[in-house]
Amino acid sequence: MRKRPAIPRLDGGPQTVLLVEDVERSVEFYGTKLRLERRDGDESRYAEFETGSGSVLVLVRRDGSIAPMASPAAAGAPLTLAFNIDLPAYDTWKKWFEKCGVPIERENKWIHGGKSLFVRDPDGRRLEFKTPPVIAPPKQTPLAEKKKEE
Repeated sequence: MRKRPAIPRLDGGPQTVLLVEDVERSVEFYGTKLRLERRDGDESRYAEFETGSGSVLVLVRRDGSIAPMASPAAAGAPLTLAFNIDLPAYDTWKKWFEKCGVPIERENKWIHGGKSLFVRDPDGRRLEFKTPPVIAPPKQTPLAEKKKEE
């Protein structure tokens, strides 16, 4: 058996890049309304925010000097950006959005007990604030096992 070389642990996680019309307006929304912690940036071109567990949200001005470098990453940006929240935090977020004047587009109760709030960011992107399911979804029997049973 070969000994594996010691390699430093990776730190960080997914990075989401969004092209925005106005970085300053988006910084105000994500920093003030969503309370994300600002990490870096130059409001005329881009801003970075911590989103938990080493993940980063990068906002890049659509027609800015670094947009061509960010475009390939932003091309795969999700249509809905989801944030996980605890069940007790659901009502707090709902009240906070109402207080800040952020319209709640929709609320959902999921079949397994989780709930979601949906709002829009300044560029019209859908943001979901989702609680975990209350009960675990049923496990699917793997297809190979189903064939053996038949």
